[in-house]
Amino acid sequence: MSDVERIGEAQVAFRNANETIQASADRAAILGNIPFVCECPDGDCMELVQLSFDQYEAIRQHPTRFFNITGHERSSVDRGAERIVVVADELTVVEKIGVAGEVAAEAYPRQS
Repeated sequence: MSDVERIGEAQVAFRNANETIQASADRAAILGNIPFVCECPDGDCMELVQLSFDQYEAIRQHPTRFFNITGHERSSVDRGAERIVVVADELTVVEKIGVAGEVAAEAYPRQS
């Protein structure tokens, strides 16, 4: 497995964890921001990102988009695995491209 594929797989794992967090928050009818795990490819990163339900859903509408603490995207961008979509303060939304994008799209949990 290439570095780019590993990057895609790592971020898919974090996305899956966040899907579980979102579902739990929805069942509990939590209002306000929800703490999600940073979706960077660093398997040791456990930093939290506070997002509203609407912010989270806007990102999840795209199978290849992920969110990172700003700065955590650098290694993936440098390897050509993703590009930056938007930077908003401490949050960066990225889009997987190439092989990493294919990995992310194939593992998208919301496909019907």
